[in-house]
Amino acid sequence: MNVIKSVVAGVALLGSSVAFSAPIVWGGAQNTAGALDVVVSGSLVEAFNAGSSNTGSVTVNSVTFTNTGALLPQSTNTNPLNGSSSGDASYNQLLGSFDFGGGTVTSLSIGGGNLQTGLDYIVQVWYTDLRSCCSGRIMTFGDGLGSNVNLNATGGGLGQFAVGQFTADAASQTLSLASNNFGNAHITAYQVRELESVSQVPVPGPLLLIGLGLVLIGARRSLRA
Repeated sequence: MNVIKSVVAGVALLGSSVAFSAPIVWGGAQNTAGALDVVVSGSLVEAFNAGSSNTGSVTVNSVTFTNTGALLPQSTNTNPLNGSSSGDASYNQLLGSFDFGGGTVTSLSIGGGNLQTGLDYIVQVWYTDLRSCCSGRIMTFGDGLGSNVNLNATGGGLGQFAVGQFTADAASQTLSLASNNFGNAHITAYQVRELESVSQVPVPGPLLLIGLGLVLIGARRSLRA
């Protein structure tokens, strides 16, 4: 019976969009510093500011994050920064709230059903909690296949973030979350971006190539004259 309840809870968390796991290659944990941490390469697929009690959005380094408290069962914006500041009010808003719950191990479906199989994407995830109760807590983020990155809630003084890259094999992607020696998984924010590929660079059409050929012929005749 407990197994059935766990399965039902997991399905409810992921919603109607089924997530699939493609391998994520992580770039390693980085200390959160300022608004320029936010990656702007490629094009935005989705971005969420977890735990915010505000409606609307917050924009950091030109990336707009939708405010939500629905990534995990519970949320808070009660003093995660504990008086610290990134020097940017919008980034402070992003770092100053989080979602938590769902047990020590859970997962999210990311990409919103908008990923295209075979294209390359990046996922950027944040974890910050500077409260005195939570110093040094470690959250593990991964792909559900064993490729993980550990983020320290207080690392570098403002928590940590990580960037990973994957090639989509479905319209959505699994992001796994695991807490280390504390009660529930946490997440501060994340974004997914599509990377530009060589195949997306426009190829010159036949008429353009013919036109370039005529220009070259004309140039050669001018030189001979």
